[in-house]
Amino acid sequence: MSWSLGEMAALALKATRGAGLPWGLAEEAAGAVFWLHQRNLPGISALCGYLANRDRPPHTETALCPLVTGAALSDGSRPCPSQMDDHIDLGVVAAPLLLLPFVATLSPGTIWLDTGSLGVPAYRLPDHWQSEWLRGSATCQLRLSARPQIDPTHAGQTRLPDHFACCVERLTMFAHRTYAPATSQSRLAGAGAGLTDND
Repeated sequence: MSWSLGEMAALALKATRGAGLPWGLAEEAAGAVFWLHQRNLPGISALCGYLANRDRPPHTETALCPLVTGAALSDGSRPCPSQMDDHIDLGVVAAPLLLLPFVATLSPGTIWLDTGSLGVPAYRLPDHWQSEWLRGSATCQLRLSARPQIDPTHAGQTRLPDHFACCVERLTMFAHRTYAPATSQSRLAGAGAGLTDND
C-alpha cells in the first residue's frame, strides 16, 4: 500500500496518542516525522522505535524525550548557541533523529545538532543513525554554524516508500489504542451493522 506523507503524519499523531503522550506532543511528532521524510530521512522508523521503547514495562527511560526537548527549544525555554561554533549541551536524548526537525527550524536556520557519545557529528547521518539516531539515545549538543545542517532544497519527497510497511503496521497497533470499543448502545445508535448482521 502506498501512503502519502500526510496520511503517514496522521497515523503518527494517532500512534503517539495511543502510546500515552498528550495531544500537543502527538502533533509535534507528526510534524517531525513529516519533515524528516520530506528530506528522505527515516522519521517513521525513529518514531516507531521510540514509542516501542517507551512501551516496554517497566518504563525506566532516563534519556530526554526528543519531542519535549524539541518543543522546549522551539518555545525558547531552552537556550540556543548565539556565537559561531559555541556548543550547548542538551544531555542524553532518546531517538535523536526526532529532535533534528526542531533544531533545523530554529532561528537563524544554521544551528546544528551534534551527537557526542561517539564523537561523530550529525551531518554524517549514514555513519551511525541506525544505532543512536533511530533506536537508541545519544548525548546531544547544539552548535551555531555558517550554513544549514540539512539543505532546505532537499525537501522533495511526497510519499512513504514501501519498505516502511512494518513501521506502518506497528504504528497502526498503537493508533488502535485510541479507538473506542463497540458497545450495545453504540450499535443501537447506528454504529456498524447494528445488533444483527444479516450479510
